[in-house]
Amino acid sequence: MPLEIKHAPTEPTTVGSEAYFTGHVEVASLFSGAAPSRITCACVTFGARARSAWHTHPCGQTLIVTSGRGFVQSWGGPVREIRPGDVIWTPPGEKHWHGAATNSTMTHIAIQEALDGKTVDWLEKVSDEQYERVGV
Repeated sequence: MPLEIKHAPTEPTTVGSEAYFTGHVEVASLFSGAAPSRITCACVTFGARARSAWHTHPCGQTLIVTSGRGFVQSWGGPVREIRPGDVIWTPPGEKHWHGAATNSTMTHIAIQEALDGKTVDWLEKVSDEQYERVGV
């Protein structure tokens, strides 16, 4: 396959499913690799206070924060602040969530690989009580 350029925007932006996100989230698929590649990539924008549900990735995930301010947390670990330019690696199977701060939007590029056609396993939502412990 020859070199390919996708000019933005080529894929529609969708609103994140209420089953997997709390608050307003927009997801723009950027690309999926052609076989044998298993990589997928999306640009995800979280409105203030918006966040993902707890989830895992069978092959791990890399996030690159492009704007705003947010948080990420692994199950049982501390909440960590993330800002533009930060690169976050979550190992395969690690339960975690990520989202925007209470007073800021946050956008990141999410890169992950599929295993048996699956890139994410969604779990329970991050409760308001869990999120409130984050602070601003």
